[in-house]
Amino acid sequence: RHAIMTVIDKIKLSFAMMQLKQHASAIKRDRTSPDIHRAGCIGILYNASDRDTFEFIRGFCKDLKESQKLPVSLGYIDFKDALSFHALARPEADYFFKSQVNWMQKPKSAVVENFIDEPFDILINLTLEDIYPLDYVAAVSKAGLKIGRADSAVAFCYDMTFKIDEKTDLKAFAYTIIHYLNQLNHDHTSNHKRKRSSHYYTV
Repeated sequence: RHAIMTVIDKIKLSFAMMQLKQHASAIKRDRTSPDIHRAGCIGILYNASDRDTFEFIRGFCKDLKESQKLPVSLGYIDFKDALSFHALARPEADYFFKSQVNWMQKPKSAVVENFIDEPFDILINLTLEDIYPLDYVAAVSKAGLKIGRADSAVAFCYDMTFKIDEKTDLKAFAYTIIHYLNQLNHDHTSNHKRKRSSHYYTV
C-alpha cells in the first residue's frame, strides 16, 4: 500500500509541476535588478513546522528591519493546526497549514493569495529542500526579483539562484544571499557573465 501511494504521489507531483510551469510562465511581473539598497519590501518563504526555523526567521527578519527593509514572511506549517510556539509570532508573520492545500498540494488560502499578489521588490525562498506548497507560491509570485536554491524543483522561476550542499544550514543560506546582494551593489565592475539575470554562488 505504501509503495502504491508513493507512486501515486510521484504522478501527482509530476502533473502538478507540469501545470505549475505553464502557470508560472504566464505570470506578469515587473522584473527588478538585484539592488538590495533600493529594495524596500522583501518577501520570505520558509518552513514554519519546527521551532528552530521559526525562531531563526524571526531573528533574520529583525536584522532586515534594522537595515531599513520591510520583511514579510509566509510560513508553511506541515500540520493541520498551529503549534504552541507560533503564538510568539509578530503581526506581520503569516502562515498556512497542511489543511489549506488541496490534493495537488496547491495552497488555498486568502493569506497565500495576498502574498502571491504582493509585488515584493525581492522574494527569497528560504527552504533547503523542495516543499511544493512553498515552491508553488515562489513560482507564481509577482515579486520583482525571485531568489532560491539552484537545485530547487522550481529553479526555472528564479532570477537568482544559489548553489548549496548538504552541509549548508539555513543561517548560512540566508545570510549568504544578503551578503551577495550587498556585494553586487558595491561591485559595479563585476566580471560575471550573466545569462538572463541569474547569478550562481556556491556556499
